[in-house]
Amino acid sequence: MSFFQIIGGRVIDPQNGINDEVRDIWIDNGRIVDAPSDPATRPDRVLDANGYVVMPGGIDMHCHIAGPKVNVGRKLTPEMKRHERVMRSSKITRSGTIGPVPSTFATGYLYSQMGYTTAFDAAIPGLLARHAHEEFADTPQLNKGFYVLFGNNHYVMDRIREGNAEQLDAYCAWMLHSVKGYTIKIVNPGGVESWKQISRMSMQQLDESVSHFNVTPRAIVRELAASADRLKLPHSVHIHCNNLGIPGNWETTLHTMQSLEGRRGHFAHVQFHSYAGDPNDPHSFCSATQRLINYVLTHQNVTVDVGHVNPGKTLSMTGDAPFSYHLHRLTGGKWFAGDCEQASSCGVIPIEYRPEKSLIHAVQWAIALEWYLLMDPWRCAMTSDHPNGSAFYRYPEIIALLMDWKQHIRCRQNQQV
Repeated sequence: MSFFQIIGGRVIDPQNGINDEVRDIWIDNGRIVDAPSDPATRPDRVLDANGYVVMPGGIDMHCHIAGPKVNVGRKLTPEMKRHERVMRSSKITRSGTIGPVPSTFATGYLYSQMGYTTAFDAAIPGLLARHAHEEFADTPQLNKGFYVLFGNNHYVMDRIREGNAEQLDAYCAWMLHSVKGYTIKIVNPGGVESWKQISRMSMQQLDESVSHFNVTPRAIVRELAASADRLKLPHSVHIHCNNLGIPGNWETTLHTMQSLEGRRGHFAHVQFHSYAGDPNDPHSFCSATQRLINYVLTHQNVTVDVGHVNPGKTLSMTGDAPFSYHLHRLTGGKWFAGDCEQASSCGVIPIEYRPEKSLIHAVQWAIALEWYLLMDPWRCAMTSDHPNGSAFYRYPEIIALLMDWKQHIRCRQNQQV
């Protein structure tokens, strides 16, 4: 790599207290360095950023861009690509299809176009990790990683039932090292395994024992969070709560946060877990965001990402097969479910968000904005749970909405009126 200089950019670097200052940046072998002490030093390359913002690259900390479920999504919905634009090949890029689940080449280039440099796939079973790494190797320009599914793993539940923390830690460490994963992921803890046994979707209570294993979702979350802390993983346990998408699930989310008992925990796509209302009455569907925000703001061990939705067609792609089954029952559409031996499952189903016609979709869209605007931004990450809420390349639409000061003023004026 070369020694080069970025000149004239408006630099934003909150970690170092730099807020929109015009200055030069020197980079040596991929690392930012101090300006050379010798004024005669010349860089190998100069990039003129006059009129542009220079800031750290974006990180999509929760998306689905690799592994078998992603390829299933591509094959399940060929019609979603037929009328979408195609990225053409050139001297420096390769062609690719876009749609809700872009091809590997298009994924890398589209993230780069938005200024993102890093993305983490949020749900990979250990037995299928090799496939994810193969897709990563085919995705250009991005730094990549993934979280490994543990929340319905048979060996994990056996060790938790026995209270054997030493073997639990050893297994988690061995699995993460073997598959080159980043941290422990929990999806619908115990709920996926319960669904396999009863073949129906039901509200999973946090203290409801998982048949045969005699452990509860609360214990799974608590003990895996403790293991992540003991192993000093770089990212806390990454939690997809029980009862995703079900009215009234905000209480499950709150109780799951409390089950950490002070340990670190990150709560994924929290918009989908912030619902009040009666599961049997769709007209009662509403937001419980403020109640959850009140808890998170007073508990520094908790972080969240949002999982906002954008209007249009996309795919639900998740390690939460029971939820995909629930969507299938609601819509009657085609769907796919896959099981990974003694570890996890996944579900894929096409969906469409229509907030202009659906009250539920409109409330979902608004809940995401509540999290963005009311939460401490240092503990609240922007995600769409790609492609579950929408494709990742639609982030600029949300960013523009949040940064539209004129629209903000109009909203405040309407509130005063």
